[in-house]
Amino acid sequence: MQASADGRQTAVGIMVQESLLPVPEELAKFKEIEPSIVSWMMQYADKEQEVRIRFNLERLDLTKGEQSIVKTSLWLAFVIAVFFIALSCVLIFCGLEIAGSIFGGAALLLCVQAFLKFGRNQKQ
Repeated sequence: MQASADGRQTAVGIMVQESLLPVPEELAKFKEIEPSIVSWMMQYADKEQEVRIRFNLERLDLTKGEQSIVKTSLWLAFVIAVFFIALSCVLIFCGLEIAGSIFGGAALLLCVQAFLKFGRNQKQ
């Protein structure tokens, strides 16, 4: 709603038509102009609907593929992080505390980054 300087309000609305065909009144007007145009419009609407359905199905398949890639990368990051933590423990027990701490910190950062990236991709 918008208010003007003299206190009146004006309402502005937008009407969106999601149908592929015009409203029946407009179809009747088209038929008066050209009788065969309504059948052509209906055929066009059928083709358009088929293309939309095919596009949505392909997009859905792509999304599932992307999700599997993200899940695979998450598992791979987890396995690598576990390997780094195990290596870190071995290094610390062998007396190399600095190297063990570096590997442990890298493992922790890798885990946090992978989980944050996974969460960000899930929101999108």
